[in-house]
Amino acid sequence: RSNVLNIRVLSARRWLLSASAILVLLVVAACGPAPLGTGWPSVSLIKSVCGDTSSLNVMISYMDRIVQVNPADGKSSPLLNSDCEPRPPESDGKPRVWDFRPSGGKQFYTTPLLLQDNTLLVIANDQHIFRIDATTARAEDADGAAIDGRTGHAVTDLAVSDDLIYVGLSAKDVVALERDTLDVRWTFETEHGVWGKPLLQDGVLYFSSLDHYLYAVDAELGELKWKLDLEGAVTGMPLYANDRLYIGSFARKLFEISLDGEIVNQYSTVDWVWGTPTIQDDILYFADLGGYVYALDTAANLSEVWKQQVATRAIRPSPLVTGDTLIVVSRDHKIYWRNRADGSPILDAEGNPLVRELQGEILSDILLVQPEDGVNITKPYIIVSTTSPSQLLAAYTLDNGESKWSYSYQ
Repeated sequence: RSNVLNIRVLSARRWLLSASAILVLLVVAACGPAPLGTGWPSVSLIKSVCGDTSSLNVMISYMDRIVQVNPADGKSSPLLNSDCEPRPPESDGKPRVWDFRPSGGKQFYTTPLLLQDNTLLVIANDQHIFRIDATTARAEDADGAAIDGRTGHAVTDLAVSDDLIYVGLSAKDVVALERDTLDVRWTFETEHGVWGKPLLQDGVLYFSSLDHYLYAVDAELGELKWKLDLEGAVTGMPLYANDRLYIGSFARKLFEISLDGEIVNQYSTVDWVWGTPTIQDDILYFADLGGYVYALDTAANLSEVWKQQVATRAIRPSPLVTGDTLIVVSRDHKIYWRNRADGSPILDAEGNPLVRELQGEILSDILLVQPEDGVNITKPYIIVSTTSPSQLLAAYTLDNGESKWSYSYQ
């Protein structure tokens, strides 16, 4: 029944579902002819420690490599040796930089996790898991470790507990692996793919699926506690706040759900909701694939505070909310600065809406870097990533959108 309903919804929205060896694509006519797939860059801030010093770097996973970039100037981070000293330059004088590129055509679209032993844990698109030394960029296993008995692809981030790694698989199912050995502890079957990162909260693993369901599973045993039909495919990670779960679906709805698996409140949106909401002062902020941004009051049964069509194309990532400012990014290549209170545009010095246009679609979450993070900047930066190889990363000042640097693969 779920697969039939899923196909009916996809057909009604004129989406094309296709599978390939690298990624699964969804095409929505209302958002333009280009596909909104799962192969965009994954960006995160990683604070690694070597000896007596720590450093904060932007880590980008995209296509055949994972690299680290200095958030202050956009330059590649130097590669260190085991003594925490920069390694000698190449024979041609080029500096050695932090750049993980295994052989075998591996592709990376997920965020590495930094473990307590200064090890990065990341999964490639072909479901091979790598343990990488955060200082030297060397993997324990050059080929990565395959998941026993499974083939296919992984398009979402890993979740970890003290002893388990949780892997959502793009075809179907969630697998729990022993953290030390990567042996399979348990497998939980779904009827379709899992594209959203699982959420681990108080011993329960919550995850969504394209089969329309939100699942709650015992994190140690893999036993179902409950599942809830959200009336359409679900691609996001649920947000946990105030003893509730918040998540959107392709049914054009945002749901507030109790930890017992009951729908407490719901709100209808203009278009499909892909990303995870964010919350501040009990106000929930999220966007849809029609370019709309919403603010809902969770203390008043998800009553609408404001709704604005901000972008001309789909907004996949979560909004960035900081102070009185809300920032969203879109497939239309643009960054939008908005007033958090009412969603109205923030104006630049000339009185125009503060908007910046980049070279490619922006599908990844926004990073906020503060001066107090130990980074050599005098004011906060936002860092965004695009799908354009000539501008994979770009940094702007938070307050007025001044361009600070741009980065592309070398």
